[in-house]
Amino acid sequence: MKNLKKYIAALAITSAIVSCDDLQDLNVNPSFPVDVSTQALLPPIEQQMAVGLQFDNRFLGRYVQNFSNVTAGNEWDLMGYTRNSDSGGEIWKMAYFSLGLNVTNLEKKATAEQRHDITGISKVIRAWSWQVATDYHSELIDFDQVFTPRLSYDYVGQDKVYAEVLRLIESGVADLQRTDGVVSAAYTGVGDKMYKGDRSKWTKFAWGVVARNLNNQINKSTYNPDKVIEACDKSLASNADNALISYNGTISSDSNFNGPGRNNYQNFRQTDFVVRLMNGSVFTGAIDPRMSRVLAPSIGNSETAPASPANPDPSKYTFVGNPLNTTASSVAGPSRIPNLYGTFVAGTVTTPGRYLFRDKAQFPLMTYAEIQFIKAEAAFIKGNKTIALDAYKKGIQASIDFVNANTVVSTTYPITSLITAAEATAFMNNTNVVPSESNLTMSHIILQKYISLFGFGQLEAWTDMRKYKYDTNIYKTMTFPTTLFLDNNGKLPYRVRPRFNSEYVWNFATIQSIGADKLDYHTFEMWFMKP
Repeated sequence: MKNLKKYIAALAITSAIVSCDDLQDLNVNPSFPVDVSTQALLPPIEQQMAVGLQFDNRFLGRYVQNFSNVTAGNEWDLMGYTRNSDSGGEIWKMAYFSLGLNVTNLEKKATAEQRHDITGISKVIRAWSWQVATDYHSELIDFDQVFTPRLSYDYVGQDKVYAEVLRLIESGVADLQRTDGVVSAAYTGVGDKMYKGDRSKWTKFAWGVVARNLNNQINKSTYNPDKVIEACDKSLASNADNALISYNGTISSDSNFNGPGRNNYQNFRQTDFVVRLMNGSVFTGAIDPRMSRVLAPSIGNSETAPASPANPDPSKYTFVGNPLNTTASSVAGPSRIPNLYGTFVAGTVTTPGRYLFRDKAQFPLMTYAEIQFIKAEAAFIKGNKTIALDAYKKGIQASIDFVNANTVVSTTYPITSLITAAEATAFMNNTNVVPSESNLTMSHIILQKYISLFGFGQLEAWTDMRKYKYDTNIYKTMTFPTTLFLDNNGKLPYRVRPRFNSEYVWNFATIQSIGADKLDYHTFEMWFMKP
């Protein structure tokens, strides 16, 4: 009993010395702080903007025929989807988890600290994420319910999402223009790896989101091409404004998802459609100088073995594309199709890679070329072919310059050089590529935009395809598998299902309310493409 009394007395003394604050500190891990600066929040948020697109581009790339699988029967090559799987669900995860509350916390903290530039950036990022998610999936979680503690969530239609995107952009741009508070490019630039705290570039990026939002609605009576042109003119003004996510490329975890170090594209091959767009088949004999820098050449007659770099002769290279749902790329010989890294074997951290399929290649979220093609499309619809042709030419030239900026010169197979001024001029002077105003068509604009987006802008390319309902008068020579995925019921895809493990497992009643329990839900047309 005496010892027990001593123990109680000692405990009382200790309790008096150790305050509640001290006890709380025991649960703080300095290596994983729960309250971090806005500077520290920005880099992972920006990285996740790229990751969401990169993961799902592997599947969406088949819908738009950038590339196809090396084997026949792949669900996505058949314009279908993988049942009971999160394949194709990364954009949903990006919007609600990877960005999610992180962007909410970024905005709250920046607002409290009167860092209005970061508040504006957070709103623009949120708007971008909603635009991407709705253009991919359609309906999204009700904005009054999102990021609240609920067991189930209702959805809102695309019309409300599109309006919310514009509301966020308007508010974000207003914040970016503020000069009061603690606005500091130097402070923001520490964490902002995309634009280094440059508010003018973030504002241009915001207007690019507006341009996409408004121009996606070309089939609606409310479509106003003048508003689209205005948004484009306020958006990216040159390749110096491109929204790019950078990578160190030293190890797999800090390498570009598209690069050989991650080896996510080993089983993909460029399609016959994209080859036809660049080898003169579609543009009547005009061989695109970007082709030999962007696509991967077959050895032609320059070597005796595809895996050998000995005695390569680029004049003998051929460019071959793999049709959807075939095994043509596996045929050995001079016409064997390399993977997108330009090799016939799996990629590694020592594989140089090509174009945007390199470990250190920057990943674009938006480019000046895309904005110019949007402007060209809007001007064409308006009936002003002078503006349309001017923007069209600027888009092609910007794409050529972008390709050069991402070309690594190589003296071994596949031998690669920069596009020369003479090559670019000859291409731009070819009337089959750049016609007179009277001969300019929507097909010219959309197909050149498609080429400029190859390898990274699959969602924007797919949005165009859906606006024009896969019209082969625009997408010349594009073909589809004779037999589509069984669940398609003979129809082409227009949306991707919400993420399986969050929505189909935990929110199934809401899924049923929008018809997403139907096997052919992915073939339902989107609001943005309807009158």
